[in-house]
Amino acid sequence: MKKTFDKNAEKFVALMVEKIESMSENWQKPWFYKGKSLNIFIPQNLTGRYYSGGNVFLLYFLCEKYNYQTPVFLTFNQARKEGIKISKGSISFPVYYTMLCAYERNTNEKISFEDYRALSEEDKANYRLSSYTQYYHVFNIDQTDFATRYPQKWKMLKEKFLKETDENNNQTKGMYVNPILDAMNESQSWVCPISIEYSDSAFYSLSTDSITLPLKKQFLDGENFYATELHEMGHSTGVNERLNRKHFYDRDIKSYGREELVAELVAALMGLYLGISVSVRKENAAYLKTWCKSIGEEPKFLFSVLADAIKAVKYISRHLNISLELENEQSITDVA
Repeated sequence: MKKTFDKNAEKFVALMVEKIESMSENWQKPWFYKGKSLNIFIPQNLTGRYYSGGNVFLLYFLCEKYNYQTPVFLTFNQARKEGIKISKGSISFPVYYTMLCAYERNTNEKISFEDYRALSEEDKANYRLSSYTQYYHVFNIDQTDFATRYPQKWKMLKEKFLKETDENNNQTKGMYVNPILDAMNESQSWVCPISIEYSDSAFYSLSTDSITLPLKKQFLDGENFYATELHEMGHSTGVNERLNRKHFYDRDIKSYGREELVAELVAALMGLYLGISVSVRKENAAYLKTWCKSIGEEPKFLFSVLADAIKAVKYISRHLNISLELENEQSITDVA
């Protein structure tokens, strides 16, 4: 099992490090290139179901690296079932799925996580939780003969993901506007107060549990304003009464840098869903090499950061009433 983890982790680490290193050369480069697509370029399988967890980040970066025309992936078995041939020499990429189960402390009897959750708190005390990770290897449909075998379906997919939109969409006097976040700001409906005022910096204050943002006109553009807001909202999810994020309260430099990476990824993925292009915050550009070093030295660091980012994205989406269609890793049985 360890060898399997190490082999796959090397691919995850290499891809993430490559992405961050490319951004270190130009820290204004967005985490996710939005392009001109009318539809969200989210990694999904042939049925349109989105991938879960950190796979969303990794498969998106893979699409960007190889310039795949669509974010659609499938396993070898799925390809064979659909009569699709994988192109000779194509290399697959692993996706991972974490399963949780419970074992009775005395008998070691195994039950599913769903059955465990249905137990009373008293009965839960008689069980211990355990997790294990399964891996599946997937190919992008660009690596197959899908286009020639199913030309009509291929045409529909290309129209879905490559159809261009007006670059001035959602623009008001040259300044991008996001109706969802504007409505949240106007109603002050986020989980903590957000003060938008003339200021030299944006920050989340733990002592007052509040977010302070400069005026929108102080930013270079509207997207930068919203990206900064999403970053600070990401921080605000980490407190005890919300997600109780590990290391959130630690004051050492390493933990602070980790929290900044979590917030960066939260803003990036939420931005992708909301149609906002998110780049690394200027003050975090110095952390890029540190993040690469931490990820390279300890792959589990990457997995834990991705897991925390996904939890925060789900938390934010629930409070904004946005349906992201992100699968719950503990309830699906087939990640691909």
